Amino acid sequence: MVFVVAGCGNSAPTNSSFASKADAICASLDAASAKAAASGGVAAVKSEQALRAAALSKLEVLSAPYNLAGPYQAFLYEFAQVEPVLGRLAAATAAHKETQVTSLEAQVDGFERNAKGSATDAGLKGCA
Repeated sequence: MVFVVAGCGNSAPTNSSFASKADAICASLDAASAKAAASGGVAAVKSEQALRAAALSKLEVLSAPYNLAGPYQAFLYEFAQVEPVLGRLAAATAAHKETQVTSLEAQVDGFERNAKGSATDAGLKGCA
């Protein structure tokens, strides 16, 4: 009699492989953002908005290991909050509404600070 043992395997990513993939996406975003910022003004803000949307799409596809799922979802939430604010920031910049620009920049900074904290909790050094 022969017994066949079938295993399901572990399809969940390891913490390090997950972090490596997410950090690579964030590093690519950072490099592209630095280039876009050189243009300054409305063009830079619109470029940043598009770059973040593309990065978010890539980050959302990644599956976090179970032990990092909560912090990673918090990171994605905070990261996603920046994009619509950037749209409003571009409009305010184009309209030369300095008070609104300052307020929106503070909102972006707050969301980014929160995202970085959640990224740290999720073991993402390159996104923090």
